[in-house]
Amino acid sequence: MCTVRCAEPRLLPCATPGICFEATFTITWRPALRTRPGLEELVVSRTVARAREIARQFPAMEVRSAQDAVNAELGAEQPTRGAPYRYLTARTELGLPAAARATVAQRQADEERVQRLRFLRTHLYDHPDLFVLDRIERHGGCPGPEQVADWHRLARSIAAAGQWWEPVLAQWESVGRGFTDVDLQNRAMLALHDALETLKGKDGPAQPPDPLPPAHAGGPRA
Repeated sequence: MCTVRCAEPRLLPCATPGICFEATFTITWRPALRTRPGLEELVVSRTVARAREIARQFPAMEVRSAQDAVNAELGAEQPTRGAPYRYLTARTELGLPAAARATVAQRQADEERVQRLRFLRTHLYDHPDLFVLDRIERHGGCPGPEQVADWHRLARSIAAAGQWWEPVLAQWESVGRGFTDVDLQNRAMLALHDALETLKGKDGPAQPPDPLPPAHAGGPRA
């Protein structure tokens, strides 16, 4: 039986874009009766190729699961009919380079923060009374009336943004996609502005705002 341990780690692609696993292999096999030059390189390349196909199914944060899956595949003897070796088995150790570990940790932290913000919006910031109670609890004491009023105004603004302005802006984006000409986009925005002024109940026709600057000068686009 022959055994080889790859001294240099091999990079195996994973399901996370831009990140690879580092893998070291220990491979055992028995040469066939007729050996051929470069047999060890052939064994290593075929083993790494099998490991690549399995590792690419796992994201970087599941490095241990990827290692278990690769070892389950490589640890079972594979059919070697016609190959210049027999009884091929292997074992690998997977890890992440230092830079990849930092990237994965940052992505996990970002995902957890986004999930927390979504939770807060759903269960706290959409309800002004809960928002104010949360501020009072965090304040650690009895806040003054002015402070409570400021918190309540802020909470109402947060709630109103989701109930009023967000749907309006979403509709505006839908309208803007129907115009490819910048001048038409600006005219559509002025028409929307006039409609909003009318809904606010102002007397008389709304005065249009100053003309919007061209898109190339930094003006807003729909």
